[in-house]
Amino acid sequence: MLYYNQKKFKGVIVEFKFLQNPSVIKLFDLFESENKKLYIVGGAVRNSLLGEQTNDIDFATSTKPDDVLKILQHDDIEVDLKGIRYGTISAMINNEKFDITTFRKDCYARGSRFPEIICSKKIRDDFVRRDFTVNAIYVDRIGRTIDLGGGLNDLENGLLKFIINPRKSVYFDPLRILRYFRFCSLYFYNNFDEASLRVCISKFPRIRKTLPKKKIKYELSKMLDGKGFEIILDIWRKNDIICNIEDCIEEVKIEMGKHDE
Repeated sequence: MLYYNQKKFKGVIVEFKFLQNPSVIKLFDLFESENKKLYIVGGAVRNSLLGEQTNDIDFATSTKPDDVLKILQHDDIEVDLKGIRYGTISAMINNEKFDITTFRKDCYARGSRFPEIICSKKIRDDFVRRDFTVNAIYVDRIGRTIDLGGGLNDLENGLLKFIINPRKSVYFDPLRILRYFRFCSLYFYNNFDEASLRVCISKFPRIRKTLPKKKIKYELSKMLDGKGFEIILDIWRKNDIICNIEDCIEEVKIEMGKHDE
C-alpha cells in the first residue's frame, strides 16, 4: 500500500521527503487556498527517486507571475524578483529559497540561446521547453506524479534522454551539451542513449564558440564530483573532442584543489 508522499520506483517505495518540509507545505497551502495548481519539478524529484541528496526545491505553476507575487505578498513572504523575466519568483521562507516558475513556452530567435518567454496555463508547454525527461517529472502535494515524457521509465533504465529531438534541443541551447555530460557523470554513466550521446559528441565544438568560459567551468566543476567523470573523459578522448575544453578542465581541477586546501 502506498501512503501520502510515497512513490513505488524500481520495486521499492520511495518517499518524497521534501513534501514534509514545513515551508513546502506552506506554499502548497497558500496556492490551494487560491485554487491554484502548484507542482514540484526538476532535480528534487529526480534525486529523490535516485536516492540522492536533494538541495534545491523548484516549483512550477499555471498561475501568472503577477498572481504568484500577490499570493506570496499577501502572506508577507519575502520575494526575490531577479528571475521575473523568465517567469520565476523566488520565495524566501525560513532561510530557504524556493523558485516558483509559471508554465511557459520558450521561443528562440535564430542564433540566440536566450528565449522569448511566453507564459502558459498548459503543463505540456512547460514540459516541452525543459531539457531531459528525468528533469521533467512533476509531483503534486500528495506525491502523485505527472510524467509526460517517460522520465520515470528512463530513470528505471538509467538513461538520460532529451525531451525533444536532441539535435534541435542543443541547437536552441548549446549549454545542454555540457548539462548532458554533467548528469551522465553524476548519475547515468552505465547506460547511454545512443541518439543523445551521438549528437552531444558531434556538436561538442559549439560550446566553446557559444558559451562563456565561466559557464563551461561551472558545469565541469559539477562533473568532477561524479562517479562517472573518468568515463566521460574517456568518451571525450576517444572522440577527439576533449581539446575543445582541456584548458578549462585543468583550470577547474587546480581551482578545486586550492579550495580543498
